[in-house]
Formats: sequence, structure tokens, C-alpha cells
Amino acid sequence: MKVRRNGVGQFDQLTDEFFSALEFLKKLSADGGGMTALCGACVRVLPVQRAAILIQERDAGLQPWATSDSVAARVEAVQATAGQGPAVDAAVAGVPVLVADLAETDVRWPGFADELNRVAVVAGSMVAVPLQLGVVRFGVLDLYRTEPGKPEPYVISAGLHIADLVIAQLVAGSAKSVHAAAQWWDQPLTSRTIHQAAGIVLAQLGIRAPDAYARLRAYAFAHGLSLAEVAALVVDHRLRFDT
Repeated sequence: MKVRRNGVGQFDQLTDEFFSALEFLKKLSADGGGMTALCGACVRVLPVQRAAILIQERDAGLQPWATSDSVAARVEAVQATAGQGPAVDAAVAGVPVLVADLAETDVRWPGFADELNRVAVVAGSMVAVPLQLGVVRFGVLDLYRTEPGKPEPYVISAGLHIADLVIAQLVAGSAKSVHAAAQWWDQPLTSRTIHQAAGIVLAQLGIRAPDAYARLRAYAFAHGLSLAEVAALVVDHRLRFDT
């Protein structure tokens, strides 16, 4: 059930619907769902068609940890490769960033727009909502609508409420046990590969970790590849930076 725009107890209803959807999706998943279930719950209860969770990783920046579908995954891979975009700005500023049309982002984020046009023509609007607890910023929740247009206030307010629920679930769930923490904070293979590749580049060139990630990102951007694709080449010993 999608959230209603008005009415007493709107957010109480939204909270109940979110956790009901989350429990349903967790039961369908063999591994308990994790962050992917959180994305699915967002799509079920909010007036959006896609969702993604990005986590702020040391030196590597924002990395996609879960998406609701392949289209969102492509957009998030572009943000990770370009190192710019709505989610990056939201993480830095700590406030939601609105995008009326993903097809018209070249002025604000030229690198993001170029890469997005290369991998896929994606239309629609987007809201990037920071995932934060006090001064601690975990990452960003990206919410997509297939139709372009400035997101309405109720979409933004509902998105902020859901972002708080996502953080609460991640924090509370991981505090229960080591197994629960592993379920909710299971780092995706692409992210682990990027860190491994950065370590290899660091050893090859004798540079600092932030510079190693920058080298990987620059190579990806110059060769029309994603950051994850370049990392896989390095880890598989098909690409070296010291030759």
C-alpha cells in the first residue's frame, strides 16, 4: 500500500506498512533480505518505483550496497564511478537533494551526466535522502520515480521518515548479534573488489589509499568502464598501473 498524502497519523501508518513490507520481503529471501529487502520495502510503501542504498566507505566514497532493480543499479554505479551526483551532494550537505529529471543533470554534475548517457538513457525524477544519526552519516537512500518533475513535498517528507526507519533498522538489527550484524551489513562483492583493487594499486605505485581510489576512478572514467569493472580487471591481474 502506498503512503497517503494527508490524514491524521500518516507517518504512523507509513511506519506500520514499512515494517510489514520488510518482514514479508525478509521471509521471501533465503538470506534474510538485508539491505535489498529495505529497498524493496521502500518501493512497496512509498510513491516511488525504485530505491537504492549507498554506504559511505572510507577513501572509496559512496558505494551502492543494495538496489531494487537493475536500472537503479546502473545509475548508482555511475555515481560511484564519477564520484559526483545527487547522492554525493546529499551525503556531503546532510540534506535531501532533488532531481526533477535525470536526463537533464549536465549542468550540476557533468561527469555524472556523461556517464549516465553512455550506459543508459534514464528518465524520471529522484530524491537523494541522507542516512544519518545525529552527526554520524552512514550514506544515502535514493528514491526514484519514472516520471520527470519536481518531487512533491509529501514525497520528500515521507522519504525522510523512511530514511529514519532504515537507519533504525540497520542500527537496531546489527546490535542484536554478530549474525544479525552480518545480515544487515553484508558488504557486496563489488565493494570488496574495489577495496582489494585499491590495495593492489597502492602497493604497485607506493601511493596513499585516497590516491589509489582516485586512479581507479580516473581510469574507469577515461575508458568508459564502471569503477567495479576496473577493480575486477586489477584483481584478476589483467590491468596494472605500474607499467
